[in-house]
Amino acid sequence: MAGAITTLGIGSGLDLQNILDQLKTAEKAPITAKETQKTELQEKINAYNGVNSKLFSMKSSALSLSLESDFLNTKTSVSDEDILTATANNGIESSSHSIEVVQKAVFSSWQTDGVPSKDTIIYEGPDTGIASKDESVTTESSTMAIKYGALESQQAIDIDLNPGMSLTQIVGVINSSEANKDEEGNLIVMASLGTIEDGDFYIRLASASPGDSADSQVSVEGADFAVADVTISIGKAGDEDPMYLSVAPGTTYEQIAADINAASDNPGVTASIVDTGTSENPFKLTLTANNTGEENRLVIQNLPMAEMTGADQASLNAIFKVNGVEYQRQTNSGITDVISGVTLNFKKAGETSLGVQRNLDPVKENIKSLVKGFNELIAEIKGSDGDSTSTEDEDDELTSPLADSFDMKSLLSKLSSLITTSINPDSQYINLVDLGVEINKDGTMSLDEDKLEQAVEADPDAVQTLFIGDADAGITGLGDIIDDGITEMVSSQGLVSTEIDSAQIRMENLDKSIEAATARLDKEYDTMTKQFILLDKTISSLNAQSTAMNTIIDSFTKTTEK
Repeated sequence: MAGAITTLGIGSGLDLQNILDQLKTAEKAPITAKETQKTELQEKINAYNGVNSKLFSMKSSALSLSLESDFLNTKTSVSDEDILTATANNGIESSSHSIEVVQKAVFSSWQTDGVPSKDTIIYEGPDTGIASKDESVTTESSTMAIKYGALESQQAIDIDLNPGMSLTQIVGVINSSEANKDEEGNLIVMASLGTIEDGDFYIRLASASPGDSADSQVSVEGADFAVADVTISIGKAGDEDPMYLSVAPGTTYEQIAADINAASDNPGVTASIVDTGTSENPFKLTLTANNTGEENRLVIQNLPMAEMTGADQASLNAIFKVNGVEYQRQTNSGITDVISGVTLNFKKAGETSLGVQRNLDPVKENIKSLVKGFNELIAEIKGSDGDSTSTEDEDDELTSPLADSFDMKSLLSKLSSLITTSINPDSQYINLVDLGVEINKDGTMSLDEDKLEQAVEADPDAVQTLFIGDADAGITGLGDIIDDGITEMVSSQGLVSTEIDSAQIRMENLDKSIEAATARLDKEYDTMTKQFILLDKTISSLNAQSTAMNTIIDSFTKTTEK
């Protein structure tokens, strides 16, 4: 019955599917072998890439050792870094200095006497006793003398007062006086009514033009009921253009501090209200220069303050001695013009010593890295920690696909020879062995760091010559020799790159071969499957015929026996 068989072997009763699968597995053995070869090649490529990585790391150390700049580093040593710190430019000569910091540079500062509150008024209005702005305040004819402008170029504004005038009337006269107008008819001094805390009135005089300057100062004489805004000035010593600020009567300490800090022409000063913590009058207005030194000494006028730091002309500069010679500077840090190539930073007064030496620490670190890199390369190739004292059973598989590679052993031999190359400079060090590098029995290297330290300290110039060479004498330095040798090893034509390229080509060919073989096997399997299906059907048909024949024979036999 065609089409009745749905699973191979059901019709015939034979395990045809298992037979077919076994045949396919046997035919697939060559493909499996090629896939194993691919895996092994990939492991080799990974191992070669690891070798290349270690070589590049060693090349970096060798390249640094070939650069003269690495031998020009300097370092400073200060016997007491609580007094000063110092840095030195690379390439300067070694030297030593005695330094005494006599005093640090300080900030110029001024301070008022203490007051009860931050809201205390710094400039009171006049005590007039005038309770009404409209009551008469003059008993006879007089002149109010108003002066406007800087001291050397003041403009006089005289206001005639008649008997029986009130404050309101006087304000009107001042503001309408032709003497109080400039050439363009603009008001020069503005008069207004003000009150003090007890409610009494007075006349306030202020510049009518916006902005504060020396030319906007106002003063008044001849009227005890009038007061002008106080113009304060804050500047630096020798500064011809200080900051001016007009302060109105009734201004508090806190307000004037805020006005000073917010001024657009602030010369570099910070105002603050400090609480001294005393039981009486604890608040003081303090002005402090933003930078240290004499060039930033504050000069203050028309503020009730006393000079604190720098009082009695005490110097604000840093004063110090280098090798007995005294210097003064405006700042405590970034002093570069006393010891050539050295930057000084003062922290407190005191005596200390400063040494400037060559710093070959980077050189020592690169030598250590070179040795470490070589040992890591051996471990990469051997597939171990590079320790030859460890033992393994002879039957154990090698942990690296390169462990038995003659080419890799040859590479290690060449690299070892490179590192231990001797040159012939006119100095006491001719190779790395002289600096403490040793070759161990297992091929690894070790470094006697004490010997390296002693060599560097004893003759740093000889260490430099060993690695940099001597162009005048035609001697190539060990740094260039090692760097050039490793450069050749890691080049595209080098052994490692060549092996990687070869392995990749073989992997590509295996991929193609596996693909083609798999396609052929799949085709053969399809054909065999069809043949097994026909076989299953044929056997099933024969089995059916055999069953029918046996039935007939059985029936005939029974009939005959009767």
